[in-house]
Amino acid sequence: MVTGCSGFIGTHLARRLLNDGFHVIGYDMNKSSIADPNFEFIQGDILDMEKLQKSMDGCESVFHLAAQTSVPKSTSDPFHDFKTNAEGVFNVLLAAKEQGAKVIYTSTSTVYGLADMPTNESQTLKPISFYGASKAAGDLYCFAFHHTFGLDTAILRLYNVYGPGNSKGVMYDLFKKLERDPSHLEVIGTGLQRKDYVYIDDVIDALLVAYERGVSGEAYNVGNGVSTTVNDVVRIILDVLQLRPEITYTGQSWKGDVESAQADISKFKSLGWHPKVSIEDGIRRTYEWLKD
Repeated sequence: MVTGCSGFIGTHLARRLLNDGFHVIGYDMNKSSIADPNFEFIQGDILDMEKLQKSMDGCESVFHLAAQTSVPKSTSDPFHDFKTNAEGVFNVLLAAKEQGAKVIYTSTSTVYGLADMPTNESQTLKPISFYGASKAAGDLYCFAFHHTFGLDTAILRLYNVYGPGNSKGVMYDLFKKLERDPSHLEVIGTGLQRKDYVYIDDVIDALLVAYERGVSGEAYNVGNGVSTTVNDVVRIILDVLQLRPEITYTGQSWKGDVESAQADISKFKSLGWHPKVSIEDGIRRTYEWLKD
């Protein structure tokens, strides 16, 4: 099962699993674009426990991706964020326990908050946003279900995932602004924010490594292992587009934004995974998708 199968990462993952010969149950509130004889789509809410349990019948593993993923939205509506992320993952874990299914949970680097860099998995979880807090609750429930009930769980703390199919985030925002006005670009913040950007194909590889070789009850960072400034992202995008617009900055980001992040990925690399796509190549691939 892939919860959140209609989202950016979920769609890529479901297609990869189908290509690898798996039968996939997709579970999402929004309809899926996937058409495959081995794909069974169920439109449902992870807060609907009865439907979730029935839909999970016969599943060997569950990739839990369904979530509220916006930091600004978690600030404007923290109750919805809590229900979807914290209660949602609890429901998935409870249903998986009854089924005896392994859970691969996609968490986030924001659970660390303002952490030392590069950040390893032993760092104390101190989220500064409601989104980070609700996702951290999922990490802790995964640990609790594993240690209390012996449930097979693996936690992947994803950094900034980008690539074809993602219609939000800094790169998409910059590309769309330049499409509207190639002569001017407004950048949110100071441009000095440092993020760890990881390409979608590398993330899908990571999810499959976690499924095949992830140690139960463990958390793993999934990033590129490199901290890149927003100004560097802007520079790469402008080189790809061959543009030289006037650039202005808002000077302020959104509440709860972690302005500096870099993953220590040595723990996950020990399982045989490593990122293959550089940010320059990833941005070019993203642009080709947007252009098409």
